[in-house]
Amino acid sequence: MGERRAGRRIAPAGRAGSGEVRCGHARFAGARFDGGLRRLGSVMALSLLVAGCSTVIGGSSKAPAIYDLGTRIDFAGLPPGKRTAAQLLIPKPAAIQAIDTQRIVVNPTATEISYFPDVQWSDELPELLQVKLVRAFEDSGRAKAVGRPGESLAIDYQVVVDIRDFAFEVEPSPAASVILGVKLLDDTSGKVVATRVFTVRAPAANDAAASVVTAFDSAASQAIREVVVWTVGVI
Repeated sequence: MGERRAGRRIAPAGRAGSGEVRCGHARFAGARFDGGLRRLGSVMALSLLVAGCSTVIGGSSKAPAIYDLGTRIDFAGLPPGKRTAAQLLIPKPAAIQAIDTQRIVVNPTATEISYFPDVQWSDELPELLQVKLVRAFEDSGRAKAVGRPGESLAIDYQVVVDIRDFAFEVEPSPAASVILGVKLLDDTSGKVVATRVFTVRAPAANDAAASVVTAFDSAASQAIREVVVWTVGVI
């Protein structure tokens, strides 16, 4: 029986090398995302099969393909904007257990969570986005200094991020969905200065892992770019 969190059914997954049974991986090979998918609707037989269980003994025979969110965010097209002398801290973003993982999340339906088989991110998703956020603030040239906990900065503000969604959605059309809830926290007073939710959906060319990752990279880059511009504008 799958674990339930926040109203979603989470497909169970065994650990490689543990001898457990691994179930619920979404199998997308050969799936077509066209009008036929919409007609199938809730039937979800679309050959987006939730794969049958397979016993994993001694680890997978196939090493997972590893992907990164590597695109450097471009701020060149922005009009001259405000800069801040404040020093910013980017804590590790929060995320529910289902997406606090290296695995790439798939939502076959609005209420089900599954994962792409044989692929993973280069790090746990919160750490991956934390690094991307820090680099984006640095590359923007709009903040005096930015860093992570433990880097001995004299902090003025914290940019607190909640990863609300980071999943490949099949319905209503295939796309990478990224939703980030952001709080700007005054580190001296502990008061929240401002909050905002950033929502980006980037279409995927097809269901191949590389295309899906490209869509994630595009959506994440746009969302983080908006976070940077908004944060500096609020301070």
